Amino acid sequence: MKKALSMFLACLMLLACVPVMASAANITWDNVAADNSTYTIPAGDTVTVTGTRTITGALIVEEGANLVIAYGGTLVIAGSGKLVNNGHISVQRGGSLTLSATGDSEYTAALVNNESGVIDIAIDTFCALGLGSYGYNRGTINNIERMNVKGNLSHLVKIPADFSDSYRYTETWDRQDKTVNFDVDYFMYQAGSEDLDYLDPTKYFGDNKTEIWVENGNQIFILITPEEGVGDWVDTGRMKLVVNGQMLDSKARIDNDRGVFCITPTSAVTATVYSTQYKDIEKLFEVELPRTDGYYTITKDGDVDVATVEYGKTLSFRVVLAEKYDKSDYYVYVNTLYLEPDEYGYYDVTGPITVDGMSTAGGVQEDVEITVMGVAPNERVEMAEGIIGFIKEIFDVIKSIFEYFIDIFSGLGSIGA
Repeated sequence: MKKALSMFLACLMLLACVPVMASAANITWDNVAADNSTYTIPAGDTVTVTGTRTITGALIVEEGANLVIAYGGTLVIAGSGKLVNNGHISVQRGGSLTLSATGDSEYTAALVNNESGVIDIAIDTFCALGLGSYGYNRGTINNIERMNVKGNLSHLVKIPADFSDSYRYTETWDRQDKTVNFDVDYFMYQAGSEDLDYLDPTKYFGDNKTEIWVENGNQIFILITPEEGVGDWVDTGRMKLVVNGQMLDSKARIDNDRGVFCITPTSAVTATVYSTQYKDIEKLFEVELPRTDGYYTITKDGDVDVATVEYGKTLSFRVVLAEKYDKSDYYVYVNTLYLEPDEYGYYDVTGPITVDGMSTAGGVQEDVEITVMGVAPNERVEMAEGIIGFIKEIFDVIKSIFEYFIDIFSGLGSIGA
């Protein structure tokens, strides 16, 4: 008996030495009366709302905690109440989350979604930020389009600061390392604005700030410009903007301008510039393609007024005569050098142009000027051809008369002999 008791006591002591693992609390709020106190959901806990809960004080969801508004559950943040989220809030299908200011108070009920906070809004929910309520979002709100926003909801947007970037730049035959400084500015417009004059100083909110608050759905234009006179050769149109880890598509560009992006935030945004893929930059030449009523010049890329040619690449173009000028015998010069077309009618700038002619290798390495001479209306060409034909006929008559007298004088010489 004593031996058995001793073993039992030993087991109890052993169990007392084993650490007890605390499990996360799962709490259900069901028709809890409204109060104005502060309630905190600690990390590791999950609180599920299945009935109705009205908060006029503060509800704080800590990082690592969960607040679930289940089917049939309703959470109302009323009056001067505040919902502060550092964890995860899930508004499930059939649930309801409402921020509703009361009385004549302005901007009372508040939603504060901090950087670590995530709010998921399922389909078929009722979520609303009512008039007089406000929200500040530094984190993630998924499917915010399912929230009826009538109050003031702003998202934190982090834009890039002014920065420097290094490039390998072709200016001569050698590749040069150059560092270019870039300025980053931004401009904001109200939601749905069709006015794309983003340089309007009355709507300019720059001043080198990298964190700004943007109202939900409003537009923000980010403008990236290289330092004047140093980075003019940099094609900022090749740069990309990364927002929350995702590369923006071409629709983010405005009027195809280089270095200008547009974002319409519906959640917190962190934007960075991505240009690593384009470190190896070629100098670009813009060549004006002349045109008149009688002709126009065209490249293999199509009918444009200005052709863009990379350093070292060949420029190919041809001349197209208008219908009433197609009898012209014209001449083409590039930088005063006369060119002949190839079998397909294209004129090729294949290399540097010198006093001795043009190189057959090396491509464009300087500014190019195209000159077309001799294009005239068909009636003028026909008139000139007629005049030339008339002169030729007169010349032929004179030649015949001259030859006739030669024959006569030659005959007289024979008689005298």
